[in-house]
Amino acid sequence: MSHKRTLDIESFDANLRGLILPMGLRVDSVKLSGQDLRLSHKPFEAAVEEPGRLEVFVTVGDLAAFLNKTSPNGLKNVAVEGKNGVLHIRATKTVLIDVKAYAVCSLRIVDSQKLYVDLESIDIMGAGPKQLMQSQLDKINPVVDVADFPVEATLETVKVSPEGIVLLGRVAPRAT
Repeated sequence: MSHKRTLDIESFDANLRGLILPMGLRVDSVKLSGQDLRLSHKPFEAAVEEPGRLEVFVTVGDLAAFLNKTSPNGLKNVAVEGKNGVLHIRATKTVLIDVKAYAVCSLRIVDSQKLYVDLESIDIMGAGPKQLMQSQLDKINPVVDVADFPVEATLETVKVSPEGIVLLGRVAPRAT
């Protein structure tokens, strides 16, 4: 007769470093913490009484590297800076000559499930084609949707600092 083996864990903390998302973005760290975790064997199952804490950190350097690698519309030399709670992005696009662009973007959470990038302002050689660039952003938004995660998650806050982006939320194993 087989017994279902379980492991009860009073509290847990996990720190994942250098996580590469399927889209290619490198996440510097993912921190998970919680209480009352129960793990079962054959089939593997995980359950918690209440969702745990989730903290995701992406550096401005990793964000710039991602944008340089996947640069939309041939942008190059992308640099990202976190300042005053928003992202400042500088890039160059070669048309016949190098054209420098500067954009300010904010991040917002929608329905505790999705992270959107909003264009606050843009300057390309002194002009501000905000509507054109916002339509490009609309094609990639949301940039994060927790419905795609292998766990149940909700997003609570997003903060931009000089070091990078911090996303806070709650997380729990998916119910089976």
